Amino acid sequence: MNESLVPDDSLFVDSLFLGAREWLTVALVLALAATGLAIWSYAKRSPLSRLRLLALLLKITAVAALAFCLLEPMRRTLRPKPGANVMALVADNSRSMKMRPPGGRTAQNEQLNRWLAGSAAWQSRLAQDFDVRTYAFDDRLRSVEDLGSLDFQGNHSSLADAIGTLQDRFAQRPVAGLMLFTDGLATDDVQQLLQRDDFSFPIYPIVLPADAEPQDLSIQDTVVNLSAFELAPAGAQATLQATGLAGQDIVVRLLDLAGKTLEKQRITCDTAEFQQRVRFQFRPSAPGFQLVRMQAALASEDRDPEEDDQQSELVSRREITTANNSKLLAVDRGGGPYRILYVAGRPNWEFKFMRRALEEDIEIQLQGLVRIAKQEPKFSFRDRGVETANPLMAGFSDDEETTEQYDEPVLLRLGVEQDELKAGFPSGEEDLFSYHAIILDDVEAAFFTQQQMLLMRQFVAERGGGLMMLGGHESFVQGGYHDTPLGDVLPVYLRGTERRRDDQAAQYRLTREGALEPWLRLRANQSEEQSRVKKMPDFLTVNSVSQVKPGATVLAQLNDGDGQLPGLVMQRFGRGRSLSLLVGDFWRWGMRREDAQNDDLAQSWRQIARWLTADVPKRLEVDVQAPKNPLDPYRLVLQLRDTSFKPLDNASISLTVTEPDGQTVTASATPDADRPGVYVAEYWSTRDGGYLCRVEATGPDGETFEPLETGWAAQPSQSEFAQVRPDHELLKQLADKSQGQMIPIDELESFVSRLPSQQVPITEARVEPLWHRPWLILLAVGCLCVEWGLRRWKGLP
Repeated sequence: MNESLVPDDSLFVDSLFLGAREWLTVALVLALAATGLAIWSYAKRSPLSRLRLLALLLKITAVAALAFCLLEPMRRTLRPKPGANVMALVADNSRSMKMRPPGGRTAQNEQLNRWLAGSAAWQSRLAQDFDVRTYAFDDRLRSVEDLGSLDFQGNHSSLADAIGTLQDRFAQRPVAGLMLFTDGLATDDVQQLLQRDDFSFPIYPIVLPADAEPQDLSIQDTVVNLSAFELAPAGAQATLQATGLAGQDIVVRLLDLAGKTLEKQRITCDTAEFQQRVRFQFRPSAPGFQLVRMQAALASEDRDPEEDDQQSELVSRREITTANNSKLLAVDRGGGPYRILYVAGRPNWEFKFMRRALEEDIEIQLQGLVRIAKQEPKFSFRDRGVETANPLMAGFSDDEETTEQYDEPVLLRLGVEQDELKAGFPSGEEDLFSYHAIILDDVEAAFFTQQQMLLMRQFVAERGGGLMMLGGHESFVQGGYHDTPLGDVLPVYLRGTERRRDDQAAQYRLTREGALEPWLRLRANQSEEQSRVKKMPDFLTVNSVSQVKPGATVLAQLNDGDGQLPGLVMQRFGRGRSLSLLVGDFWRWGMRREDAQNDDLAQSWRQIARWLTADVPKRLEVDVQAPKNPLDPYRLVLQLRDTSFKPLDNASISLTVTEPDGQTVTASATPDADRPGVYVAEYWSTRDGGYLCRVEATGPDGETFEPLETGWAAQPSQSEFAQVRPDHELLKQLADKSQGQMIPIDELESFVSRLPSQQVPITEARVEPLWHRPWLILLAVGCLCVEWGLRRWKGLP
């Protein structure tokens, strides 16, 4: 319950003085003579009883009052000089003012309208003594002519900014005070305002009663987790808060923009102040940017939007507001396509299964470079006449200049366009760094030049790409990778020799660390996952290594009966990551499918490919940062890199933003002064909904980057409803800090009538005569009449 803090004592001191001081002697003589005569008259007739004494005192009082009038008594008072002192009336125009206060039948704005109307009597009384200024604030402070015309549609309540603005605006003006009409639900930092010690005028918050506990549901702290893996492609989390709804059931839905329910949960509130984290998993309908909505409602009032299309907004008879019952979430699965370069030393089954699996992922582009014949010794003397082309390529090319020679390997390019990989494995940064990951399958180190292996090392360490090596007869130790630049990248040591037979079967089992990796899990729960792993076939082609490197993680082990060997090992290397699968016949897994509809090997290859390419930097990247303060803009941080993936400066970046209503706005990004290759843009999102942003960049040399699309979800209207209970404690702090008072609205008129007696900057002295005041004459006449009445009533002489 709100307690009135209005004091009863005036802060002004009135002074009395006599207007006819020259009559003081005459008045005293007359008063003493009349008093003495009265005493003598009563005393000579009979002894003074209590009744006679009372009558005597009444006559003496009347004589004193008449004598006092002869002196012309005056009163000097200090009052505000009319129109000299500013009195600011500031009203909150935000949407939270439309909420019903707890226990109230009407909304706050409806209760305030009769008080805020310009024709209100209290405002007319206030204008007699003060220069009344009227203001409204939501996202900013503005002057208004009539507070009764406010629409209460603001999305923000910038209380601290409004008070601070008036403090600065009236710094050199006499201000009597600020009367504040608000619920105290500020969207900016009022605590910082309270740290000020230079409040130049008192603040008088005018508050509505709020005695009952509000009933409300809200969705807060939403998070979207995107996964590159098929088991849990996307996750949505939020905090469900319920106030005053103990024992009630709540339905939380995850909806797409068409109103289709993707997932839903039913939760029971067990306390008056209930809070629980809600989690959903769902599959986005398509790659790219899209929106979903999380919505909460009482089970008794819940409805399926697909079935009830007559009503577009939530309605509740119990909640104080439904404006905070839903949240928009942005899901951005853009970023592809991701390019993977597969290099094999010979045709094998592994590429067949891998290629078939990755064809189902539209965001993965697999390009293959498969050697179908090794190079012949350069000085091999054979009787082939003048023919220099490899017979394996005969009939496939009319251009002898491009036909593989005897001393060159015969390579088959798969999944490439035009002249890509025509010269074999890339030898330059621009060509190799256009890929996101590299997979090496059963290819020896001698296949690459020293420069190419250094380039692959740089690809992982500096470009941040992913590298995977599969097992085989010419991989790892047998491939001669010891003491090579690629040997440094791999997560296993390649010292010693392999001691395995090809006919010795080995079982593949995930370690504890591997079972915790989502990209290795193919089932929804632990028991099903363990059962799946046990059904995997034994593998015959296994590469043994001496040990794993420090910092590397063994994700799977191979048990061949003689002991355990590393089966799958990963590690971070520089900015990238590397993975070693020490099995050369992983394809056997796909040959033993118990369920034709459930291709575990294909799903595993897709998830491994996504893990290899996840977090790999791109030449153009954008990070959308939501503001902490809802009044601040969204911040877009863009990173631009050249073909060597070094920071690129002096570029031109333009943004085309499509707002929720379909309107397009063009903006530009400016270079960050502290970080090379970084550009920053800010965008104020003033409407609720999704914002789609297309980023176009042009390098300093005129190179045009591939456009990038991203987006975000904004709900500026919900910043008002993070809290629904009126914050009277905050308003009391403002009043105390500024030497003001908190005024219940039903005491507003009486407070205004007392305001002229409060201390103000500019006052004027007023002299008021007291001797001809009716009450003074009535006092004298009244005393004489009562004295006469007593004597007549009791028969006194």
